[in-house]
Amino acid sequence: MKKITVLALIFLSVTAFSQTQETVKPSQTEQTGKPAEYPGGFGEFRKTVGQKIRIDRIKGAKGRIESKAAFSINLKGEIENLIVNGENEDFNKEVERAIQSIKPKWKPSTQQGTPVVAKYTIPFAVTFE
Repeated sequence: MKKITVLALIFLSVTAFSQTQETVKPSQTEQTGKPAEYPGGFGEFRKTVGQKIRIDRIKGAKGRIESKAAFSINLKGEIENLIVNGENEDFNKEVERAIQSIKPKWKPSTQQGTPVVAKYTIPFAVTFE
């Protein structure tokens, strides 16, 4: 029995030392880079969208309604692939219209000095009484 225990310990220690370590490469999100920038900052973008939303076009809304806008900023600094989802279709359409009507281009995101596509998801909400 003692010999079996010693052999098992030797076998386990040999297999433990024979393990190779993997080199982990950083993912794209871990690499240093700069996010896309809207002229005046992200707060200015939200403010501009908010000013362009026409509340009178949203029919039958009561209480708080929410939508999420997902889009990409391409290599030219333009908004593309815009998708707006939420409970109220009129609010979704109005958020989409407001974002599409914004004229200033963004400064594209960069990874290691090279422009890359950046993806964003932004929540929007309005409360009706």
